[in-house]
Amino acid sequence: MADPFIVYQTMLYIQMSVVIVCLLFGSIMDLIKREVSNIPWIIMTVTGIITSIVLIVFAADKGKVGTMFGVNIGVGIVMGLLLYYTGVMGGADAKAVMALSFNTPVYFFNFAFLLAPIYNWVPPIFNTFFNWLLAMVIFYPLPLLFYNIYYKLKGNVLFEKSDGNFASKILMLISGYLIPVEKAKDRHDIVYSEEYDEDTEKWEIKHFMQVVEVEEEEEFKKEVEEDIEKTGRKKIWVKVLPPGIVFLLIGYVVNILLGNIFFLIFYYTLG
Repeated sequence: MADPFIVYQTMLYIQMSVVIVCLLFGSIMDLIKREVSNIPWIIMTVTGIITSIVLIVFAADKGKVGTMFGVNIGVGIVMGLLLYYTGVMGGADAKAVMALSFNTPVYFFNFAFLLAPIYNWVPPIFNTFFNWLLAMVIFYPLPLLFYNIYYKLKGNVLFEKSDGNFASKILMLISGYLIPVEKAKDRHDIVYSEEYDEDTEKWEIKHFMQVVEVEEEEEFKKEVEEDIEKTGRKKIWVKVLPPGIVFLLIGYVVNILLGNIFFLIFYYTLG
């Protein structure tokens, strides 16, 4: 009979390797084409189901492992749908989150933090999500904010021809930047964040409440560029489309090595 420990360890390594390869492939496609096929998410899901079933069979506490597997899937699916329909994530990102929920992260080190009873019952996908969120904050809004402040300090006017309330302008500072229109036309990693109102004859800041699909985005881009030509606009605010799958990969790898960063900070701060 096969050694349960060897089988368990082998399944974890297979699962981890497949997830990293699929997320890496999705990240590359997201950066290059802004579109990702469903193939990596199908592979992740199928591999996760097979390896997780084996893990449950060979686990010492089958009830606990099986329960956590079910909870992780439920949380991942709900989280993916909420992130998509609230406009936080695109379709590929949401599918990646849901596919990831069928897999269990591997921890190589025995941190006392990772052995805490309450932590053992936190769904792994929830921990990866918090690491994803931290990576997004560090690598997305803060650099944009610092760039816009630097751009302003150099004597440039940020909202000279852009109409919007105080809140929309603040949000714009952490989600996009002002760019010459000729440089924006050939970019695939940005979306226009202004539209021309013919009634008021003003350019208004537009924040999408729902993540725009590629087809809708192309149509919107075409309409904006027609208004740019008509009004002679020289610069326009654009929103940088964050590569969510890249940050998800970072969150997953960090979860493998360290666990939930927020929990880790609280554990060692309060402990």
